[in-house]
Order: sequence, then structure tokens, then C-alpha cells
Amino acid sequence: MGYFLAVANRKGGVGKSTISVMLAHAFAVWGNKRVLLIDLDAQSNSSLILTGNQQWIDAQRNSRNIAAYIEDRMYGQNPIADYVIKGVGDIETDAGTNAPIDLLPGSLQFEDMQDELISHYSRHNTPFRQAKARCAEHFRRAFHFAAPLADIIILDCAPGISNATQAALRLADQVIVPFRPDSVSEFAVDKISMIIEAKDPEALLATPHNERRYKCLANYVRPGGQDQIFIDTIAADHPTLSTQMPMSGDLANAFFWSPERQTLEEKYADAASHMAALYRELSAHIPI
Repeated sequence: MGYFLAVANRKGGVGKSTISVMLAHAFAVWGNKRVLLIDLDAQSNSSLILTGNQQWIDAQRNSRNIAAYIEDRMYGQNPIADYVIKGVGDIETDAGTNAPIDLLPGSLQFEDMQDELISHYSRHNTPFRQAKARCAEHFRRAFHFAAPLADIIILDCAPGISNATQAALRLADQVIVPFRPDSVSEFAVDKISMIIEAKDPEALLATPHNERRYKCLANYVRPGGQDQIFIDTIAADHPTLSTQMPMSGDLANAFFWSPERQTLEEKYADAASHMAALYRELSAHIPI
């Protein structure tokens, strides 16, 4: 059964989608794992990185996306595999074969779909809190059906805490919380950590770092050392990976889809060493 790895933060612009794709690439190529990425963000950035524009458009037209899957599950039991695109990405293995990465694409309709699901469970004067809980459970069950499809299922969560994100955080075996080194991120990490662990601030602080289900990752780190102050502040209260992802042109360029397949080293250029460090550190904590 697959290992669920969520990538989440309440704050936008912290690189959740790029980190999700990076981990998909690393585990598929260096880890030789079957990877499924589920795109829960209506912006669909990770889907576009892995498919390019036309294949993503085709997925919308053919109802092969997360919104169609969730909607169809309200009225039937269509298997999740029917909505998954196999063999996505522009990365090849060292043997020259396609990296084993599949995708359940994102959809611009996903936010509307979540509102529709709440309405569905609010019928017959069902209290809103109960309808919301049933909606979150609907998502959790729907995502869990992906377990047999891959060794690692990466859940790329949208900013904020939607019902879908709450379900992903509940289901995840581990959560990666990317953050920018700034004061806003301190508050965002504090908030999402309490949701992940389902604890109030005092109970969370009393929980040892090695017993928590999440790890923070400093992203877009700038040279000069000023960012390290924010990183150290967050690391004092939260489990934080020692690997730091730099502000890098090579990293930014790596997330443009190419029609020609490349090796990881060709795609990530000088940033491949940072990616390798992240993969080594994180894979040590994933028992697969």
C-alpha cells in the first residue's frame, strides 16, 4: 500500500507545487518508486509542470481530473485509476526509460466542486458542521483509494485549509511544510502545525519534534544569512529539515515543461545537488 506524503501550508507562494514535483522526480528516479501526484490546487501548477498546457487542457475536456473524480464519487463508485494520467513528466531514468510518475490532474473547477459537495451533504436540513465533517470524510475516502496505485502518493495541497486539504492532512503519513523565511511564515507554520497534529499550542509544544507527523522545509532561501534568523526561529518550535532550498534560477527554470525528456541532472542543472540533499534527508524518514 502506498505511503501518503502531503505538501501543505496555509500561506500561498511558498513553493508547494514545485516541492511536490521535485519530490515526485526524486523518488521516481533516484528511489525507483512508483509515484502518483494528486493535485488538490485549483491553480493546477504541479499538473502543468508535469503535463504541459495541451495535455492538461485535454484532461479537463475529457473529465480526467480531481474535480470530475470527486463529483462522480457522489453518484457512483468509479475507480480513481480511471481519472489518472500515466507516465507524465519530461524526466527519464538513468536507463533512458520514462520516470514512473502518474498524475491525478488539478482542475479550475475544484473549488466549486467542494462547495457542491457541502451542498450535497447539507440536504434535508443537516447541520452545517455535520455536513462539513461528512464532506471531509468523503475526500479522505476518495484519496485513500489511491493507496494501491503507487509506492508514494504525493498530495499537493492548495493554500489555506479547505475540506480537501483537511482530508489530505488527516490521511497523510507525513506532511512537508515548505515556508519562505519571513515573519508571515512563522504564523502560518504555527497554524498548520496545530491542524496537522490536532493539538492546541501548549499540547503541541509539549510534543517532541520526533513524534510529530510534519517537517518544515525552508524554501527560496536567499544568500547573505539574514533568512537564517527566521529559519532558526521556526526550527526552535517545529521539526525542520536541515536541507534548505535556495532562491535559484536553475530551480525556477526546471519547472518549465519540455517536450524532450531529460535526466534529472540536465533538468535541474546546478540545483540538482540541493534536490539530492533533500531527497536523501527525507527518504531516511520514509519507511518504504
